[in-house]
Amino acid sequence: MGLNETDRAALVKLYWDKCQNALIDADGAISIGRWNNAAGRIYYAAFYAICTLFVKDGYQIKSHRGAKSMLGQHYVVTGKVSEEDSRFFSQLETLRDKADYNAAFLATQEEIMEYRPKVDTFIADIKNLIGEI
Repeated sequence: MGLNETDRAALVKLYWDKCQNALIDADGAISIGRWNNAAGRIYYAAFYAICTLFVKDGYQIKSHRGAKSMLGQHYVVTGKVSEEDSRFFSQLETLRDKADYNAAFLATQEEIMEYRPKVDTFIADIKNLIGEI
């Protein structure tokens, strides 16, 4: 990624803010029982956390599939991210895909409430790799 350090730091901050805002939006959707919306927002919180890490490390992604691939290639293989975290991110993406693209799918309160604290742990793991924002 051809960014100077100032631009990279600004982009890192923007992605991290998107991550935090997605968590706020997820909690808002949860509070009113909008489980499919919550599914999307918890996925995007994790996605933006990963984007923050990629930008910080100088990687550029072009798609959600690319993010999953890059996470595996640059972080799981090197042991920086656990296989468990990688699987969890894949599960979130599948949940989001169903919630967004399958008209008959309805996420449940139980599954969202199971995923929500795990998202916080996932994001904390990624934040440990990012460091100071």
